[in-house]
Amino acid sequence: MGAGKTMEKRGHHMCKMVNYEVRQKVIQESIRKVGANMVSTPGSVEVMIYKGKGKVEGGMKDIKLAAQKIYNLLKDNNRQSYVSKKLIKKYNLV
Repeated sequence: MGAGKTMEKRGHHMCKMVNYEVRQKVIQESIRKVGANMVSTPGSVEVMIYKGKGKVEGGMKDIKLAAQKIYNLLKDNNRQSYVSKKLIKKYNLV
């Protein structure tokens, strides 16, 4: 078998700000039969922040929260002027 795709490992690409990416991994709820019983596994959503191939932070539930954290990181380094106005308006960044 071949190696897993980037999407399977890190999740779907949602947006990019300067050199940070917001990725979202969605796991669907599944129901399967084990013996005579039906076993269901709950679904989940995880939003992560990546810089290149390295994971900066994970475990978030909302894309807007991740975008705000990236914007705050860029503010600390005085690089917020490189973020597009379209993303600022879309995610209501302050």
